[in-house]
Amino acid sequence: MTQNFRNYMDILDELYILDENKQPIKPDSLEQWSNWRKNENNIQVALDTFSWGRVSTIFLGKDYSNFPNQEPQLFETMVFGGEYSGKFWRYSTWEQAVAGHQEVCMIAI
Repeated sequence: MTQNFRNYMDILDELYILDENKQPIKPDSLEQWSNWRKNENNIQVALDTFSWGRVSTIFLGKDYSNFPNQEPQLFETMVFGGEYSGKFWRYSTWEQAVAGHQEVCMIAI
């Protein structure tokens, strides 16, 4: 196996798309992942706008877990503006991301 192919496979191991039930699955190729992410509707989970800024939750499409054997961290809620600007929270599932988004909105108000 060539080094380039191994690097390509390592990259694919960290990438995800969502199936029709909002469940993370592995893409078949980098091209599939890239094309899927071009549609903003595929990545936006929730967005709330307030007078001080906004809270956005998205599907990252890449595993941002920091520790071995940790569940993949695939979703992120971030605050833009206000007291919590720049703070973010990560989640493994769509359901966790939706609940987390609502919780962050309540905290940030």
